[in-house]
Amino acid sequence: MKLYVEGGPSSTAEHDRLVDGLSALSRALVGITARALGSLNAEVTLSQYRTLVILASSAPLRTVDLASSLGVHPSTATRTCNRLVRRALVARRHRHDDRRVAWLTLTEAGKTLVGDVMRHRTAEIRRLLKAAEVERPQTPTDLINALVVAAEEPTEESWWRRWEQSSASP
Repeated sequence: MKLYVEGGPSSTAEHDRLVDGLSALSRALVGITARALGSLNAEVTLSQYRTLVILASSAPLRTVDLASSLGVHPSTATRTCNRLVRRALVARRHRHDDRRVAWLTLTEAGKTLVGDVMRHRTAEIRRLLKAAEVERPQTPTDLINALVVAAEEPTEESWWRRWEQSSASP
């Protein structure tokens, strides 16, 4: 029994392997980011961190534009930013020519946090590449799957099998 959705009619076995590998690798990368936030004692959720990353690359932004980038309702972005403002990671600024609109930017502390997490993540990816011991992978899928194994993340098929059993009685 296939526990997850495979590609459509134009999908190939190699394409499905690539998608599965990328799905597993994305779980590993989210875990790396979460561990980086934890190691820095940053009391920031992953969704709040995503807000900081968007502001690091696109600020200044209006709340409505940030919400669009995050794929959330503007009220959700406002609540997230309120929390980040209280933690002194984000600032709201007004332009002298239009005081009605607040522009969101990172504070120095927010910029530092994003930089620290990114450096930690890059170092961890370098470690994974070394641990994967892949000099010249045959295909991108081979490289991705080697990184998944190096990250000790289950393959996509294994993950779905475990998911299926996650609510089973002992």
